[in-house]
Amino acid sequence: MKLKKQNILIIKHGAFGDLIQSDGIFRTIKNKYPSSNLVLLTSSTYKNLMLLSPYINKIIVDDRSKFWNFRKFFQLINEINSLNFSHVFDLQNSQRTLLYKKLFLKESLWVTTNRKDHPKSGLQGLVDMLNDHGVPFNKILEPNITWMANDISLLLKKRKILKKYIVLIPGSSKNHKEKRWPYYKELANKLLKEDIDVVSILGPDELDLGNGMPGHKFNNLNLMDVAGVIKKSIFVIGNDSGPTHIASCLRKPGIALFGPTTSAEKSELARKPFQILETTDLDRLPAPKVWRGIKNLI
Repeated sequence: MKLKKQNILIIKHGAFGDLIQSDGIFRTIKNKYPSSNLVLLTSSTYKNLMLLSPYINKIIVDDRSKFWNFRKFFQLINEINSLNFSHVFDLQNSQRTLLYKKLFLKESLWVTTNRKDHPKSGLQGLVDMLNDHGVPFNKILEPNITWMANDISLLLKKRKILKKYIVLIPGSSKNHKEKRWPYYKELANKLLKEDIDVVSILGPDELDLGNGMPGHKFNNLNLMDVAGVIKKSIFVIGNDSGPTHIASCLRKPGIALFGPTTSAEKSELARKPFQILETTDLDRLPAPKVWRGIKNLI
């Protein structure tokens, strides 16, 4: 008689950077329970992306509808209950997921962090969480998202990007424009003068940042193509943003520029060979200084 595989639920709705940095956690859980089905509860925004993960067997979409949207809420309950989860790894650790535990995941072994017991944030806090539950944590801090990157060779050929290039990421969340370093155009001009090709990656709401930007520009690429463009590059320079997290998790040589509004330490972007340059005022960090800091790294 063939034994039925156990189902394990991992909850991580977002945000994007946190989700891809969790790659090492997914791998660690899969290594601990190799015969299990790992099911990820996440937002619809990330469904197609996370279906590519070699560690995730199934996606359940939860866009965190209002609880009075009874139809969607009961659909979610029924889908979750039908899989009889043996374990729940709650990486979101929110008031909402705590309510899920109380309402319809009472019988599962629930693994999550307690902020009082584990004051560390981000991945380092999750190391403590998994260690407390006997899950080896040696790969948690080593995400490797090469599975995410599309082969963009034809795209580069079509755009006549035929030599080695550096990726610039001048944007950031539209709600946090203060994270944007203002001198990417000057840096791009310097790189081109040094005979280094430049590719700028822009989001759909960042087209204005491309005005007057020298070099090649990509806008509105899907996340897999963004990863492909970054993977092929020789170096990446960006703000605290989703594509910069991709560069870090692809273990690309590069540098993230941080001002005073975000904690570089809590971002956990620094992982060799990717580095962080932190300053008290991004407006006072001139392009020549950034160039001097990176020219020996390229």
